[in-house]
Amino acid sequence: MFRQAVIIVIFCLTALSQASWAAVSLSVNPIDGSNSLRFERITSAGGANKQEIHIRVNSTNGNRYQVFQRVLEPIVNEKGEALNLQALQVQTLSNSNVSGTLYLQNSDHLGMSDQLLYSSSQSGDSDGFIIGYSLNQNLINTGGNFRGRLIFSVRGTGNASSDQVTIDVLLEAPSSLKIAVKGARNPTRVRIRDTDTAISNKSADFISVSYSGNEGQEIRIYQELESLPRNKMDQELGHDVLQVYPQGSTEGLRIQGANALVPGRTLVYSSNKSEDNFLLYFLVDAVLVQGQDAGFYHGKIKYVVETDRGRQEFPIHLQCDIQPVFTVSVTPPAEGLNFLPVLVNSPPQYKEVQVTVTSNLHKPYQVLQDLKTGMTNTQGKEFNNKYFNLKIEIPSGQKGRTDFTDFSPVQTGEYPVFSSDSQGSGATFKVIYRMQGYARMNAGSFSAQVLFSLNQK
Repeated sequence: MFRQAVIIVIFCLTALSQASWAAVSLSVNPIDGSNSLRFERITSAGGANKQEIHIRVNSTNGNRYQVFQRVLEPIVNEKGEALNLQALQVQTLSNSNVSGTLYLQNSDHLGMSDQLLYSSSQSGDSDGFIIGYSLNQNLINTGGNFRGRLIFSVRGTGNASSDQVTIDVLLEAPSSLKIAVKGARNPTRVRIRDTDTAISNKSADFISVSYSGNEGQEIRIYQELESLPRNKMDQELGHDVLQVYPQGSTEGLRIQGANALVPGRTLVYSSNKSEDNFLLYFLVDAVLVQGQDAGFYHGKIKYVVETDRGRQEFPIHLQCDIQPVFTVSVTPPAEGLNFLPVLVNSPPQYKEVQVTVTSNLHKPYQVLQDLKTGMTNTQGKEFNNKYFNLKIEIPSGQKGRTDFTDFSPVQTGEYPVFSSDSQGSGATFKVIYRMQGYARMNAGSFSAQVLFSLNQK
């Protein structure tokens, strides 16, 4: 059986006096005739008792006015912990006014910014209305003795007339379920880099999830991706690029290993334990991230904690930084581009070099080959390039083109051997070199230094 708890809220009213000739004046009075609001026992089933106050505006100048409320001073306990304002619900009572327009007729929670409660009629007649407050124990995030302050304001529309009333808020709450969901480096943000491909990097950002004070109820924690990260060009980060990797010595985790961060609702944890904790690391897929445009991406995710008594939401901003990549890598033969003794009548020798281009700039480019000097043997004798040839092999289905589909003499100097498609897609291709002896040649072993580079069109 759940333990019942008494939660007492006292609203002490202090009106800031106005001169008797003020154009508008404001009064705030509890319906029961007392000078405070006191909540009765809240049941363990999570009900919320409601008390009401009557707000009255006296207007004498015939001008329109509006009534607002907001939290003037944060409601915090003796430890400096702020009350979850979602636990204090507020709603105006429909048809409790005579003229004008009532707002906040759908239940909402208190906030630090102005909440419009009422707008007068065009003639600015005096009026009053009723507003109710509910305290929901299920949404109280921590216990203690809380103190804060509300302020009610009436302001003339298009004129300087105004009045206000402040209310001290005193709340005594027993210890209850405490839940924390926050980022490791920033409480409300996770930043993912394109190098965060494994937890072993020890640089990946993560979210820590913990709770305590549970009294045997089932706790379910869901992950909801509200929007995939997008860059300033409104391009969306590809599906499955981001991954969530849970870590923790708890049997409550419902996901294991790397999980693609996809739209929808995912149960990540459920348990009846009194307290527990775990981590959620954010990584990128090492292969898929290479196909993403360079840029800074922003998105949103939230974690929803549900119990039989209610739910709490913890929004987290996602930031993903994809650095520009424009590189070429070359894999030569193990023995290098060296041709063993080449004789006049010896069969042709072949060497293969694999070239790989990685780019996320999506701009066309060329791969250039630079042969500084002709092939020479150990005595410095040059080989006739007419018999030193190359051709390019591009795998079937891969984008890009070359002018060297058949063997052609290798030229000295720098020149393009491969051109990308218009989108600058990455590529992997082979450069095949062929060397064959010829009459009246200088025999020997031949070698040369070949360089490859990228040139953006």
